[in-house]
Formats: sequence, structure tokens, C-alpha cells
Amino acid sequence: MTSTVSMGARLGWGQRLGYSFGDLGMNLFWQSIGLFLYYFYTDVMGISPIWAGIAYSVASIWDGVSDPIMGAIADRTRTRLGRYRPYLLAGALPCAICFALAFWVPPLKGAALVAYAILTHVALRTAYTVMSIPYSSLSARITNDSNERAIIAGCRVFFAAIGGLSVAIAFPLLVATLGEGKEDVGYALSAVLLGAISVVIITITFFTTHEPPEEASPEPRLSVAAATVAFFHDIGKFWNMLRHNPPLAQVFGAITVVSVALTMFGKCILYWFKYGLNDMASLSIALPMPALVVILMLPFWIFFARRTSKRAAWMLGSVISAVGYVAFFFNPSGSTAVTILIMLFITAGQASYAVMFWSMVPDTVEYNEWKLGSREEAKIFGFAAFAQKVALGVNAILLGQMLSFVGFVANQPQTPEAILGIKAIMSLVPLAGIAASVFCLWRYRIDATFHRRMLGDIAARADIAPENTPI
Repeated sequence: MTSTVSMGARLGWGQRLGYSFGDLGMNLFWQSIGLFLYYFYTDVMGISPIWAGIAYSVASIWDGVSDPIMGAIADRTRTRLGRYRPYLLAGALPCAICFALAFWVPPLKGAALVAYAILTHVALRTAYTVMSIPYSSLSARITNDSNERAIIAGCRVFFAAIGGLSVAIAFPLLVATLGEGKEDVGYALSAVLLGAISVVIITITFFTTHEPPEEASPEPRLSVAAATVAFFHDIGKFWNMLRHNPPLAQVFGAITVVSVALTMFGKCILYWFKYGLNDMASLSIALPMPALVVILMLPFWIFFARRTSKRAAWMLGSVISAVGYVAFFFNPSGSTAVTILIMLFITAGQASYAVMFWSMVPDTVEYNEWKLGSREEAKIFGFAAFAQKVALGVNAILLGQMLSFVGFVANQPQTPEAILGIKAIMSLVPLAGIAASVFCLWRYRIDATFHRRMLGDIAARADIAPENTPI
């Protein structure tokens, strides 16, 4: 059984920002993958949409499997530097190298090219997992205050939005500038530069974040092979968690359906500007603006969640996003400006998801300790990432099949049916995902009052004063 978090609930801004700054580095990788890699496969590498979806899906599913394995390893790690912090350094440089390889077009064709895409993408996701799971798990270690976690989640999303903004602005400009008209060269050099910057940022987070002291664990350290065995063993334990931890199951369900459905819009946005609007030049304006909206909306969603509840914030964000998707589908205008405005409206609602998800998951850790007697931070975060990554793999498979079904052909003029099909993929599928997420969280019950009661019960059980309960 892991020890209860003992660090004081309130953190200084140095540690809040130092920890959250890491999400900027993480998102230089993650947002580049989400925004550009699928497009890179079809329109730069020259892979068909179906095989691009398979390549993306294999890596995403492997990513999902490796996350709980990494969680099992991290949960049992004990070093003088902490349980999770050492992995930030262990994964940063390998991730940057694999990132550059994933955005390089080798002199291969056909099946060999698809195999290269799969192998480099799997290697990239593995290196990313080594640092991302311990990084996320740190949020449940550095404080046990629910309101403090909401602040940290807001700071994380702020820096994640800065990362997304940086990628959206810099990647297309770097591709054009460094490539000098050669798109494949531009992508490779841009990936090298962004990867190097990310390594510096993650290293700064390592030196500015600290974990609370804890007693040595009786559990032995795990090798990768032993962790794989532990992963399959932990699957049974995890399903037991879901059965006895309804809030965890509800959050898992919501993030899974959101990951499958809502990412359709982001993956297709380059195709829409290239083929639907015939206005690739406006991408340098369109791609950064949603990140700016996320930054501007963060204070509102944090304030709204604290005044009401995290569940209420998710529901309101869902309503706003749903209205935006309906407007996108029925918008008869081919205007780039109108499209961008609708994108911003959708983003304003979806900004609530990122803040609430990363704030809800740590609360389910306390619920697990309250109900089952153990925290299992990394295991919960690992399986949360597992559900999210497998969902992204399903998304990639579905996207490839849908694009082929509507008649999409890369680097060719699209038929009216293909254009309408892309529009439907970008709006109707996300609408279904929003409805499913609302259903999943309809009975979610951890609010500030309930969380205070849980912490009080945990403290009383440990025969210590509940002095760190949130105000």
C-alpha cells in the first residue's frame, strides 16, 4: 500500500508553475502528433488514409498498453530524487530523437514505408510514455487539496495551450522556412528543433518540482518484463477499482468517448482548409487561435468549477461545444472568417474538458483510498491514459475508414460528396461523443463538500489531524 500524500496542501507559485511548465514541453510533442502527423502520413509520406489510420492506431493502442505498464513501474520506484521525477529526464532526450525520426521521410516505398511509419511512431509513443505517466502522477503527489489541484490543472492547461499555440504557429512557418519549398525536409528539421526545445523545458520541470518524503515501500522494483506481467495482473485489480470506484469509471467513460469523437475535428482541420476552403495560407492564423481561446477561458472554467462543481463545468462546456458543432455542419458559407469563429466557439466549450479531466482524476485517487484503502496514483493515471490512447487508436482507424468511404484522395480536387463527408466527420461524430460524455458524468458526485468529507475520513482512519483538507 502506498503512503498517503503528506506534503502541505498549499503550494507556492514557484512549484505550481515549475510543475505545470512541463506540460508546455509535453505538448510540443503531443500537439505536433495530433495536428500534423496523420496529415504528414497522407499528404507528405504518401500513405493511403486507411494505412495512415492503421499506422496511427497501432502506435496509439501500444501507447495505451504501455501506459499502465509504466504506471506499475513508477508506482514501485523509490529513489532519493522521488518516485516519479527521475523519469522526466529518462524519457526527454529519447522522445526528441524518436520525434525527429517520425517526421522524416525515408527512401522507402509501399509496405516498407508503412512499416517505418509504424515503428517510428511506436518508438515515439514509448519514449513519451516513460516521462508522461510519471509527470501526470505527480499532480496527485504534490498536494492533496482539491482546490489546489484545480489551480494546478488550470496552470497545466495554460502551458499546454501555450505549447499548442507554439506548435500551431511555429510548425507551419518552420516547415516553409527550413524546407525552402521541400515539405518533407521542412517537417524533419522542424521536428528536430521543437524536440530540442522540449528537452530543455522538461529538464527545468525536473529541477523545480519536488515530491513529499515517504516511507520505503515493501514492494520490489520491477523490470520491464516483470512490469508487463504486473500489468496483466493489475488489469484485474483495475476492474475491481472501477466496480468500487464509480467516479473513476464515470471519468474514464467520459474521456474515452471524448477522445474517440472530438479529435476528429482536430485531425481533419488541415484537410478542411486545404480542400474545403482552398485556403491553406490562413492556417497560420486559424491554428493558433483556438489555443488563445483556451488560455482566455481557463480562469472562467476554474472559477465556474469552484463556484459550482467540476461536473457542472463539464456539462456547460458540452452545451457550448455542441452548439458550435451544429453551427459548423449547417454553415452554408465558405468563408474562412466564419469557419474560424465557429472553431473558437467550439474551443471555448471544450476548454472545460481539459481542466476538469486533469482535476477530476486526482480526486478519484482519494476516492480509491477512501473506499479501498490504497491510492494507486500511477496505476489510475496509467489506466486513464490507457483508455485515452486506445480511444485515439480507434479514432485513427475510424478516420481512415471514413475518409476512404467519403471518397477522399490526397493531393487531388475533392468531389462535393467528399467535402460534405469531411464536414460530417468533423461535426456529427463529435456531437455523438459529447452526448455520450454527458451521459457518463450525469451522476458524478465528487464535489468540494464530498471531497472534504473523504479527506477527513482518510485522516481519521490514519489517526492524524485532517489539517490539509481544502477550504
